[in-house]
Amino acid sequence: MRLRARAVLLVPPLLAAAAVSAATAHAGSAAPTWQASTLDLPLAWQVTSGRPTAVVAVVDSGVQADHPALQGRVLPGHDFVNGDTDASDDNGHGTAIAGIVASVCPDCRILPVKVLDANRTGDWATIAAGVRWAADSGAEVINLSVGAPRAPDVVGDAVAYALSKGVIVVAAAGNDGVDESFYPARYPGVVSVAGVDENGVRSSWSNFGSGVTVAAPGCATAPWLRGGYEQDFCGTSTAAPFVAGLAGLARAYEPTLTPSAFAAALTASTTPVADPSTAAFGVPDANRLLLALGAPSAAPTESAPPTVTAAGRRLVARVGSWHGAASYRIEWQRSAGGTWTDVTAGSAYTPGRADAGRRLRVLVTAANVRGSTTAASASVRVAR
Repeated sequence: MRLRARAVLLVPPLLAAAAVSAATAHAGSAAPTWQASTLDLPLAWQVTSGRPTAVVAVVDSGVQADHPALQGRVLPGHDFVNGDTDASDDNGHGTAIAGIVASVCPDCRILPVKVLDANRTGDWATIAAGVRWAADSGAEVINLSVGAPRAPDVVGDAVAYALSKGVIVVAAAGNDGVDESFYPARYPGVVSVAGVDENGVRSSWSNFGSGVTVAAPGCATAPWLRGGYEQDFCGTSTAAPFVAGLAGLARAYEPTLTPSAFAAALTASTTPVADPSTAAFGVPDANRLLLALGAPSAAPTESAPPTVTAAGRRLVARVGSWHGAASYRIEWQRSAGGTWTDVTAGSAYTPGRADAGRRLRVLVTAANVRGSTTAASASVRVAR
């Protein structure tokens, strides 16, 4: 008997395509949503919204690359069902998954790998081949919203291969509402994801237990997706790409991040859920995840002001002491009648005739991914 895996989704495939509109969400323009708030995405987006080289493979039913919300974000992929390079989606499930990934990591790129047919089913050998191909084709993260209670060794070997190449693998925990083994989510090294609602309560259909790593939003509502549908796109299929998107953000911030280091940072930055049996850890917090990877918590703060010292006729600026600064900009200003006007930028300045008898100072703007702070030096008078 041939083993088959099925996408873990609770709504009709046509409805699933609506989820792609999630890709329109962005750090600067997305309306507040319970999903974004639950994952603390707005604060994380201050640090990074991804990068084009952060590639998330959607190993699923393909991706509709020409969808307006995904245009320019989808890389050339592969179709293992029909044996060609056209990874188009004839079901909608994979496109929905890609939309959720893109809504979390807007500047990441999607690598479509078609392993499921129009009925959302696929052979285990085909899925395993897709995982290996993704790992060999530049994927930094692989999302697997597929699974079954049993899987052959070929799947586990493919997942282990991807992990050995440094690829973060995220998988859906299953939709049977039980504490049971479900693969590929339960393979060692895989981040498995249960589904919770906006109150952090496990959805009744979501698998659970200590073998599940974390929980994430299990539904993407139609108003948030702007897809015009009245029903929700729900399932652990939905929950997994939220975490795959977080993995994309993490790899964008720290390109050398290993799967084990990601899992450690992810699980250390979760918010507990009411029912601890939902997962071994709680719901990820994207901002705390990036903090755990070394991101600053706030804009730079000054502990000692900038200074100006003379070196012959030349004036030299020192930025002072700052906490959390990644870069500095130094601007020279001249006082005329009590008003400061900009003169030039740079670490040194040689006063000219226009400066004779005037006062000079520097403004130092220290910046990091969270913002910038400006401080002024004491002024010095230029001799006539």
